[in-house]
Amino acid sequence: MAKKKTKEPADRKRIRGLFREAWRNIWRTMVAGILVWLPLITTVWITWFFVNRFVLGIERQIKTLFLLLSDWGLRHSALAFLSQIQYVHGFGLFLTVALFYMTGILTRHFIGQRIIALGERVVHVIPFVNRVYRSVQQIRDTFIGRQGAVFQRVCLVEYPRKGVYAVAFITSDEYGVVQESLERDLLAVFLPTTPNPTSGFLMYLPPDEVFELDIPVEEAMKLIVSAGAYIPGRDERPSAVRRMGAAPGIPDPTPEPTPSPTPD
Repeated sequence: MAKKKTKEPADRKRIRGLFREAWRNIWRTMVAGILVWLPLITTVWITWFFVNRFVLGIERQIKTLFLLLSDWGLRHSALAFLSQIQYVHGFGLFLTVALFYMTGILTRHFIGQRIIALGERVVHVIPFVNRVYRSVQQIRDTFIGRQGAVFQRVCLVEYPRKGVYAVAFITSDEYGVVQESLERDLLAVFLPTTPNPTSGFLMYLPPDEVFELDIPVEEAMKLIVSAGAYIPGRDERPSAVRRMGAAPGIPDPTPEPTPSPTPD
């Protein structure tokens, strides 16, 4: 009997260990499967968010407009013909694409440009609306002038204190109202937060406090989102870092070549 009592706890412990090992294997397999599907799920979710919010949103607004016109036709006998209008699913999207295409055709001709300019003048005299319209127009012109690239180059800046460096983006090196007010040559730098780079800080820094990195913007985004886990150019030689000014506290990554000894 004594032998049986000593064997039972050992058997239970062995069974418990087998269950633990089986659960670990199941969990590892599950995590591996999730990691494989994660990029596809994220892509589908972002695509659906865009389609549902913008494409189908336009479709819903046009459908609501058709229903409103039909309701007016039922209420007013003079507009009875409007009640005969039947909305066809997908017509809103087709109408939107046709509207954009026709507008593009108009912008290529002189008469169309005059019509668009007249419409803009009407919008500019509407209070509040004119400010929003002008702001969006300026942002659009900036995108077109830079071919959509807001973040021009990647850089390092000392933040939040001396000796600590953060990855940032140079958004503009043009001489504008800020530079004119301070009478200094300053760079517009956007310092994003981690892991959400859509928020951050806009700073104006002198060129000698900006340390440019020779890596693409996409690589810097991956570095920021991964909180430093992703290493740009891991399989390549270390990226060259070009100094935009004399950045204090950082040694020059390109040492001066030593002269070869001259034969006597």
